[in-house]
Amino acid sequence: MQIVPASILLQISKDFVDHRSRREESWYWYSEGDYGGAIPFAVQSLYRGQNKRYVPMLPSISRGMSSQDTGELWKYTISDQAKIVLRLAQSRWFSRELDHHPITPHAANQKLELDRIALAQHYGIPTGYLDLTDDFNVSAFFATCYETKSGWQPVTSGTGIIYRVHPLEISNYFPLGPQALPRPTEQCAWVTELPLCHAFDGWPDVKLMQFNHERHIGEYFLEMFSGGERLFPPAPLADVALEILACREIPADLIEKALESFSNDPHGIRIRHLKAIRKELTKITTLNNYRRLLTDEKVSLLLADIEWRKKMLQDVKARARAIRRVPI
Repeated sequence: MQIVPASILLQISKDFVDHRSRREESWYWYSEGDYGGAIPFAVQSLYRGQNKRYVPMLPSISRGMSSQDTGELWKYTISDQAKIVLRLAQSRWFSRELDHHPITPHAANQKLELDRIALAQHYGIPTGYLDLTDDFNVSAFFATCYETKSGWQPVTSGTGIIYRVHPLEISNYFPLGPQALPRPTEQCAWVTELPLCHAFDGWPDVKLMQFNHERHIGEYFLEMFSGGERLFPPAPLADVALEILACREIPADLIEKALESFSNDPHGIRIRHLKAIRKELTKITTLNNYRRLLTDEKVSLLLADIEWRKKMLQDVKARARAIRRVPI
């Protein structure tokens, strides 16, 4: 694959100077049953940036395993199967916490579809989804910078990569909008769901662009997004996600639901492996009763913030209504 100079990113970046204003003015409603959503019709391409290439490019729920990717979970080692079960349970814990967030009843009142697992993915919980964005500059930030304990820094050596797809040709890409949660909004977020343990590499109509890193290119995108602060605004849900990932416990009922889900998947786990998987889970986590993380106190602080309420709980507006969801 040809490797291009990083300066090409700056040339493409110029085409996205007014992207966000055009995006915000182009939402179209669709209806499916009792709920619906919206699609920004100004979008022509979706992007995903990484500061290095991973082969295979797996969804986060399947990363870091010792087993070779086969597309069949039951062929993984017992320890790897247990890790994936735990990750699914963690995403469902985050989903349960959304019950207590003001955005959930607000979305229901607006009859707006809320993809909870997609939101879990975007707040850092491993899932079967893959993050994308319709803003090239956001993908370029992630392709040219890396996170450290002291903040984001520009990558200075090696090669980065940006994926590009055209939703006109592929219909299973979905925007995390137009709800106003801060992180998905700032990152112009989309997701796509990958089949269990399958890689993104080789998907039809996915284009790749690899480039040589240069410090000043990373610094350019760091400055554009205020050192990363614009893309990661503080939010209680971000704290919830961090606590879920950091704690050494998990609600037992969520583990059971995850086991049931994978047992019902023809590519998932086998009944004969359940005992061994449960034993392995006791080594990596503690099974407890459900513990609420997004407390009433935290929610009250949100609702007491008038500016937050104006921004996050505003009526969702769209230009026009479509009969049903269609590819862009």
